Amino acid sequence: MKLIAAVVIAVGAVASWAGWPSTRSAAASCPRQEEIKYEGSKSCQKCHFQEYGSWQKTKMAQAFKALKPKEALESKKKAGLDPEKDYTKEAKCVACHVTGYGKPGGYPAIVEGKEWTAAEKERAPLLEGVGCENCHGPGEKFSPFKKENKEYKWADIAKLGAVHPDEKTCASCHNKDSPTFKELDFKEAYGKDTHTIFKLKKDHACDHKHTEGK
Repeated sequence: MKLIAAVVIAVGAVASWAGWPSTRSAAASCPRQEEIKYEGSKSCQKCHFQEYGSWQKTKMAQAFKALKPKEALESKKKAGLDPEKDYTKEAKCVACHVTGYGKPGGYPAIVEGKEWTAAEKERAPLLEGVGCENCHGPGEKFSPFKKENKEYKWADIAKLGAVHPDEKTCASCHNKDSPTFKELDFKEAYGKDTHTIFKLKKDHACDHKHTEGK
């Protein structure tokens, strides 16, 4: 079951060749995204408090709650789902209702017969809902880099896992595998069903326009 859009875009891996001396340095400057840990949306709040506050009011933020019994009743009934059932333990449903499912630092994967560790149990509640990093990339590396380098360029943080959400970001969950699937108009949903898009003070040589925000 997939009700709310959320997904992480994979960052391209660096090609390797044993005889090429620059391979190691190139890989170090562009870590593969699966190696970068998720931090949780609360880690974004201090610097992006307006976006965070706006996001909290969205269905994306409440996506995990929709899996609980007696929640999202109308949507479940239309999809032929049992509104009395608890879907929070079903991996295929949970994957698109949490942040960084099964990824390092993300919401722990649900595996039959395997109990979560104490650390996984502790972080799981902090990653419920479709959070910032599902759309913008895991923040372990690019978030502290931005804080330490105020004049950073977009290309710098892109190497550290930062991504721009687009139609493909949404489509991994907003697709025909979802029991509540309906066509998504990305341009219509962006800034409306996500969080309000606020104008940035600097564009950081970004390849996306930020002047159209509020």
